[in-house]
Amino acid sequence: MPCQLTGKRILIVEDNPILAYDLETLVSDAGAGAVGPALDLSTGLQLARENQLDAALLDIDLGSERVWPLARELVQHNVPFSFISARCRQEDLPEDFQGSVCLEKPARSSDILVTLDQLTAAHPTA
Repeated sequence: MPCQLTGKRILIVEDNPILAYDLETLVSDAGAGAVGPALDLSTGLQLARENQLDAALLDIDLGSERVWPLARELVQHNVPFSFISARCRQEDLPEDFQGSVCLEKPARSSDILVTLDQLTAAHPTA
């Protein structure tokens, strides 16, 4: 399945710098614009507020913080996202995120791209 990410803007929030820049490269190589990466919650919130986004990849654990406030803000602005975490069990997610898309780390590049393709296809750019 060809990826249709060209021109899409994808927020990347990941506290591990190596993984963050790997995700940035993956997204950019697929033709999308990487927003970030944000290595912490406050930067992620700032980037989400300052940019028009088509989708987001969110690590759940950001140091001592969780990504929930950012995920809730994205929901309010109708920005689709996927969690990407070692904590993808439904019981690890708050009730309001039960059933959310969650890619288990380490996620394959192809799975990440397919997920982003599906998220952005369901959220066409205005």
